[in-house]
Amino acid sequence: MNLKQSARYHRRRLVRHLDLAYARLATWIPERYPDFMCIGAPRAATTWLHRELSRHPGVYLPKRKEMHFYDEPLADGLPDEDELRWRESFYFDVTRPAHLRWYWRHFREAGERLAGDITPLYSTLSAARVSMIHGQIPDLKVIYILRNPVERAWSGLRKSVWYQKGNDYLDSRSADWLLEQVMHPDVLRRGDYPRAIRNWEAVFPADRLLYLFHDDVESDAAACLAEVCRFLGLPPLRAPAAESAERVNAAPAQSMPAEIRQALNAHYAAQIRILEDRFGRSLAHWLR
Repeated sequence: MNLKQSARYHRRRLVRHLDLAYARLATWIPERYPDFMCIGAPRAATTWLHRELSRHPGVYLPKRKEMHFYDEPLADGLPDEDELRWRESFYFDVTRPAHLRWYWRHFREAGERLAGDITPLYSTLSAARVSMIHGQIPDLKVIYILRNPVERAWSGLRKSVWYQKGNDYLDSRSADWLLEQVMHPDVLRRGDYPRAIRNWEAVFPADRLLYLFHDDVESDAAACLAEVCRFLGLPPLRAPAAESAERVNAAPAQSMPAEIRQALNAHYAAQIRILEDRFGRSLAHWLR
């Protein structure tokens, strides 16, 4: 992590701690949960969706795109210095009043608008955690964007390396290191769409869940945005500001090595077949 990135990371942590300290005292903050969540997948046009919904007069989104309030802590702690950090090092206790007030505070200016929490990592939550969210927000609407998990994993690796280590770090790493990182359990779990679908469908009814495909966002972003608005019960928004999801928050370009593609294809092949049956569409191109 270079100096600028390190400063940004520590500044974000400091602000979070200060906000939490305020929430411990601010017992007057009213209860206000989001009306909808976009739970991912990471690197699957969620930044594009955040940008577009931010333009809608009927939607309120917090200034920070990703709240990470419901994130689950890692059992094995933080990685070594040479490894990539796939999770936050700070976690909320979602049952403590002060921590809940921290969350509610970010939506208190929504008024009559629909409030949203767009945190892609929520797609990796356990069934117990999702059930807890349902208990707190039973009428929540959930949006889930599915991207080719092979491409998603490589894009996530490139973005994490760039953010944590700098532009040139990826070129200096061995093929074995790249393979180890891209096959990390946290990386693979972010592309385990069948698991996420099972966990969220176990407690939320079908009319509360909207599935989109990154392929469709790339080919017709306006149609996908209109579908989101219909799902949320909002009037349509004018044409998207960005015609393609690839134009928003793109990771630094670099070709995927053949051995990494082969390993990811092998890992995700069975899951992709499950998705083909679930959604009735061919996804064979994801493995090409």
